[in-house]
Amino acid sequence: MNYWIWLIRGSGAGPGIRRFFDLWILFHILMGVLFSWLTPIPLNEAAINLLLPLAGIFIGLSFAWGGNAQALLETEEIGDLTEHHRGGFEEYIYTYQSSILLILVTLVLWSIAGLGIFEKIGPTHCKKEYNLIIGSLLFFFASLTIRECWHVVLGSQWLLLARYKIKKKRANESNKS
Repeated sequence: MNYWIWLIRGSGAGPGIRRFFDLWILFHILMGVLFSWLTPIPLNEAAINLLLPLAGIFIGLSFAWGGNAQALLETEEIGDLTEHHRGGFEEYIYTYQSSILLILVTLVLWSIAGLGIFEKIGPTHCKKEYNLIIGSLLFFFASLTIRECWHVVLGSQWLLLARYKIKKKRANESNKS
């Protein structure tokens, strides 16, 4: 099993890509269109002044919590827990990796916007519509990235709580015998 196979076919709990396509996708599309429509400055300025610096925060947050999750995944308790999950251990590892991939894709897209490349390659006869579509796409990815960064934090917290409960249960069982 490698990441790309997991992303397309899955490891028993369905394809990894489906984690991005739930009902919340409609919210992210709405946020993309809304922010694109409301943003009063060109996309390259928005990228340089706001979203690229914000991307550093996303990356730092996700890597910090991802490191915490990695340490937790190496514990015996979480190893035992993953044996009872459809998709197994890979499901946990690759889910975190998907979050990092999404952050990197979003960073690359906003970097391209910051360089002004979208403006150079866009059509000249429908510039306003083109900018709305590109802006919607960029803000959609930004919204989705915020969600995934939050999921990295939640996933790490969930693993921490699960490990605590498993250790506590094992200690109670050990004391009874």
